[in-house]
Amino acid sequence: MITFEFEGQQFEANDDVLTDYEFVADVLTADDDPKAMIRCFQTLFCGKDREYARAIGGKVDKMGELLKAAIDAAGEDAKN
Repeated sequence: MITFEFEGQQFEANDDVLTDYEFVADVLTADDDPKAMIRCFQTLFCGKDREYARAIGGKVDKMGELLKAAIDAAGEDAKN
């Protein structure tokens, strides 16, 4: 688990899933299967995806930015 900041708020993510085949497959096929991206958010944010979406304004594009922030944070954590 990692904790990271996005838009001045703290969030947690399960960084172990970032190397999970099913998670990566869902991310890569999200354009063809919109439910796949929802599964990614649910998995990465340990079921707190709706809570997090409300916290950042409820917009899907913001959830994409939150996903990217989690991935970036995991990369920084791996460097340390």
